[in-house]
Amino acid sequence: MKSIKLLALLFLTTFIFTACNSSSSTAAETDPTIVEIAVGNDNFSTLVSALSQAGLVETLEGNGPFTVFAPTNDAFADLPQGTLESLTNDQLQSILLYHVIGAEVFAGDLAASQTVTAANGEEVFITSSAGTVRINGNSVVTAADLSASNGVIHVIDSVILPDAFGNVVDNAAKRYFLSTLVEVVTQQNLAGALQAEGPFTVFAPTNDAFNAIAEVLPTLTPEQVTNVLLYHVVPTRALSGDLQPTQEVPTLLDGQTLTVTVNNGVVSVNGSATVTSADANGTNGVIHVIDAVLIPEL
Repeated sequence: MKSIKLLALLFLTTFIFTACNSSSSTAAETDPTIVEIAVGNDNFSTLVSALSQAGLVETLEGNGPFTVFAPTNDAFADLPQGTLESLTNDQLQSILLYHVIGAEVFAGDLAASQTVTAANGEEVFITSSAGTVRINGNSVVTAADLSASNGVIHVIDSVILPDAFGNVVDNAAKRYFLSTLVEVVTQQNLAGALQAEGPFTVFAPTNDAFNAIAEVLPTLTPEQVTNVLLYHVVPTRALSGDLQPTQEVPTLLDGQTLTVTVNNGVVSVNGSATVTSADANGTNGVIHVIDAVLIPEL
């Protein structure tokens, strides 16, 4: 009798375990993909249309995992009129893939600031403060953690653009570690000049670089601060691949030059600053990030 009860209990346990596994498997199989979630939401109709035009629907129906920063229809509508229509297929693909990360990242995984590589190979800059997540400085996550079978969607209120579509001011502004530089450039009324046709090469000191001279900066006159900023700008587009082992380059500060050297792949400026990130190449010039502020003869 005990043997019969034991067999019955084992059978019941096996049945329940199999049923639970079957139920979980069915649920996983029926979870919508990222594309299916987007197709089912009228606010993403422009995004879905763009993905289809760029031939990326099948990609985002794959196994992933993916994190997609999904612009709403209103976000696309805020682009300058005719922008989408003017893009080549390669440009459209690059912009859309710039909204995709090849990993599953939920809001709770974010640090206060971080840089991640998007599916188009370029960097995306994310900050999280007081419950607000921003992408590239000005695009706000309005709804987070829409979970899909192959990743997660975060809804954003503006389209984020790769460096190729921004000028040197735009591309500096989206990098959270250059916020002090952007603030000082704005204070000195130089932003407009650096948004002009150019071309420019900007050696851009980081926030940490400005912090290192925090006691010096307030002692300078506005004219001297302007001269310091102009000393970081070269009136030509110089990519890292264009550099010679040693060269003198003129700056926007009249009569003053920078000495740029390349040694074992390390680029130094005036022997005091090192290029830590190169070739943020935009519409009117290129940014090279440096780890120290360059001080001219004032």
